[in-house]
Amino acid sequence: MALRTRIAVTFLLLLAAVLAAALGAVSATNRGNAEREVQRQLDVGALVFSRLLESNRRQLTQAAQAVAADYGFREAVATRDTSTLVSVLENSGERIGAAMVVLTSLNGDVIAASGLHVRAGTPFPLSPELKRSIVGDSATSLMVDNDRIYQLVTVSVRSPLPVAWIAMGFELDNRAASELADITGLAVTLAVNSGGHWTDVISTVPPGAARQSDVVTRRIEMSKWGNAEVVAILSRSLAEARAPFESLTRVLFYIAAISLVAFALAAFWLARNITRPLQNLTQAVDQMRAGTYDVTLNVQRRDELGVLAEGLQLMQTAVQSRDQSIRRLAYEDALTGLMNRTAFGAALGQALAAANGASIAVAVINLHRFRRINEHLGYSVGDAVLTKMAARLAAVPSVHSAVARLAADQFAAFTRLRGGGDLQAWGTSLVMALADPVFVEAQPIDITATMGLALAADGATSADAVMRCADLALERARREKRVLAVYEEALKPAARDQLSLLGELRHAVERDELRLFFQPKIELNTGRVAGAEVLLRWQHPTRGLLSPVDFIPFAEQTGFIRRLTRWTLDHAIAQGARWQRAGKALGLAVNISADDIGDIRLDSRVAGMLTRHQLPPALLTLELTESGFIEDPTRALRMLDAIAALGVNLSIDDFGTGYSSLSHLARMPVHEVKIDRSFVQGLESDPEFAPVVRSAIDMGHALGLKVVAEGIETEAAAARLRNFGCDIAQGYWYAEPMPQDALETWLEGRERVPVIAVPVDFPIEDLADTVNLALY
Repeated sequence: MALRTRIAVTFLLLLAAVLAAALGAVSATNRGNAEREVQRQLDVGALVFSRLLESNRRQLTQAAQAVAADYGFREAVATRDTSTLVSVLENSGERIGAAMVVLTSLNGDVIAASGLHVRAGTPFPLSPELKRSIVGDSATSLMVDNDRIYQLVTVSVRSPLPVAWIAMGFELDNRAASELADITGLAVTLAVNSGGHWTDVISTVPPGAARQSDVVTRRIEMSKWGNAEVVAILSRSLAEARAPFESLTRVLFYIAAISLVAFALAAFWLARNITRPLQNLTQAVDQMRAGTYDVTLNVQRRDELGVLAEGLQLMQTAVQSRDQSIRRLAYEDALTGLMNRTAFGAALGQALAAANGASIAVAVINLHRFRRINEHLGYSVGDAVLTKMAARLAAVPSVHSAVARLAADQFAAFTRLRGGGDLQAWGTSLVMALADPVFVEAQPIDITATMGLALAADGATSADAVMRCADLALERARREKRVLAVYEEALKPAARDQLSLLGELRHAVERDELRLFFQPKIELNTGRVAGAEVLLRWQHPTRGLLSPVDFIPFAEQTGFIRRLTRWTLDHAIAQGARWQRAGKALGLAVNISADDIGDIRLDSRVAGMLTRHQLPPALLTLELTESGFIEDPTRALRMLDAIAALGVNLSIDDFGTGYSSLSHLARMPVHEVKIDRSFVQGLESDPEFAPVVRSAIDMGHALGLKVVAEGIETEAAAARLRNFGCDIAQGYWYAEPMPQDALETWLEGRERVPVIAVPVDFPIEDLADTVNLALY
C-alpha cells in the first residue's frame, strides 16, 4: 500500500472510530432517555388517572349530596312520587353530565332511575363490596354492566335516618379514555377480568399495536365488581418514544457521513501534497542507488520537504563526486593514470570478444631493481620512475591506450596483431621503449625489464587465462635470466585433478597410504652393496601407485613436504634399525627438501628419531639439492653443521645443475656428492659430457668426498664411470626401486660394504636449544 493511501486511510479510520464512538454514545443515551421518558410519562399518567377518578368522585358526591339534601326531593321520596323523583334525577344528572342516576331503597331495589334502563322495583346491581362499604353517608365504586364501566358514588338520603340511596355515576367510555390519552400522551386500556378471562372494554391503542414487544405498560388496579376485576393499563411504545431521538441520531449519522466524505477528500489531498514530493525524492534515490547520479530534483518548497530535497541534492552531488573518485580508484592507477588490473582485464575481455579473427597479444612487464630505487633514492624518485616508464609504454603506437599498471613495478599491455604480426617483434618494441635510462632530477637511472608474452586467438580463451599465460611466461623469463619469454604449452600448470591430490595427500599419512621403496647403491670397484636410497611412493586408493613426481611438487608448494619428510625419516630409520639389529646393517639415504632445511628443529627431530629407534647415525645419509642452500647459504650451513655433528652423513644431490653453490661447497660438512643423471645419461650420446663428468668426479675427490653417479642404465656408462674413478653407482642397470621384501630378496647372496656403527642416545633438548640459539 502506498504511503499516500496509508496516511489517508489511517486518518479516516481514526475519524471513523471517533464518530462511531460518539454516535454509539449518543444512540445509547437516546435509548436510555427514551426509556426514562416513557417511565416518567407512565408515572405522570398514573397520577393523572388517579386524580381524574378523584375529581369525578368529588363531582359525583357533591351532586348526589345536593340532591339528597333537597327538601322537596326527600318529600318525594317519602311519598314515592316517582315522576318527581325521575325529573329531579334527570335534572341533576344532566347538570354534571352523569351517565346514570338511580334512587334505590335501603334494600337496593330501584325506586327511580335516569340514564339506566331499569324498572322500578328491580334490584340495583350493587356489588357486595359496595354494600359492605356503605356504612356512612356515601361510598365510591365501579360497576360493570353490559361491557360498560361506570364510576359510581352512592349517597344516603336521610329524613333524618337513611331512607334511600342515590347512586350517581360517570361512564368510563372511549371519550374519557381519549381525553386521558390526550392529556398524558399514553394509550389507555380498561380491562375486565371475568372468570379468568380478560376483556378490553375500552382502549385507545391502535389495532395491531397493543401487543408490540417494545411497549411499556403500567397496570393500575381499580376495583372489583362481583366476580369481575377492573384494571386500567397505561402503555407507551418505546419506538414512538424513541422516534424524536432516532430522528436526531439519523441527522447525526448524515452529518458523520458527510464529514467522512469531506475528511477523506481533504486527507487524500493532504497525503498527496505530502507524498508527491516524497515520491519524487524516492525516484531520485532509486536512480542514485542504480548508479545514476545526474538526477534533477523538481521539489521547490519552503517547508521541511523542501529542506529534505535540498539536503538530498547536496548529498547527491557529494555522492556523485565520491563515485567518480571511487571509479577512478577502481579502474585507474592513481600514480600513473593508467588502467589498473580490473580495468585492464575488462578491456582485454572486450578486445577478445571483438577480435574478429585477429590474434590478441598480451605482455606482462616487470621492472628490475625497483625496490633498491625506493630504498636508496626515496619513494618520490621511485614514483617519478614509474610515471615516466608508464608514459613510455603508453606512447608505443601499437598499444595506444591498452596499458595498465598491475602492481608496484609490474605493467601490462595488449594489442591486436594484424596480418600475422610477429609476437616477439612486438614484445621487443616494448622492451626497447623501456631500454633508455630514466632521468629524475637530472640523474640518470638505468632500468631493465623482464617481459612475458602470450598470444590468444579470437574466442579461444578468456582474459584471465591469457593473463595467466603471460604471467607464466614472465616467471620463466625471470627464472632463466632472460629479457623476454613467450608462453608455451610446456608451462601449462597442473590439471585440476592433480591439484585435488593436495587435499587427499593430507589424509595419506593418517590412512597409512605411503610406501617406502629402496634402490640399491653399488660400489663400482668391488660390486659390493654400499647402501640404498629411500624413495617414497603413494598407494592411492583409486589412482594406484603414484611416484614422487606426481605429488612431491604439490607438497613443496603447500609446505606439507615437512610432514612427508618426517614420516619418511621415521619409517626409514625404523627399518634401518631393524636390519641393523638383525645383523644386516645397510646404509640408507633419505632426500630432504629446501623447505626442510628451513625447519629450525630439523636436527633435533633427526636426533630424536635416531635415539627412539636406536639406529647408528653412520647408517643414515641425508640428501639435499643445491637449491636447498642457495637462497640462504648461511642459515643452511648452520643447520648442516648441526646435523653433521650428530654423525649423520650428508650428500649433495643433483650436483652440477646449480650455478652458485660451488663457493660454499668447500665449507659444507658433506660426505659425498651425487652427479645428476642428466650428465650420466649424456656420456654415450654426447662426447662433451665426459670432461664435465670427469671434472666433477675429480673435484669431489679433491674435496675429500665420495662421488655417487645416479641414472646408470647401461654397462658402457658404468664402465666409463669406473674408469673416471667414480665411487658408487645407482641406476636401473643394477636395480630399480623396489619395496622392502623385494629388496631383502635381492640382497640375499650379495656382499655388503661392512659398516661398524653403534647407536647413540642424544640429549635432544640440549642440542635443540644450542642450535636454536646459534640460528639467532
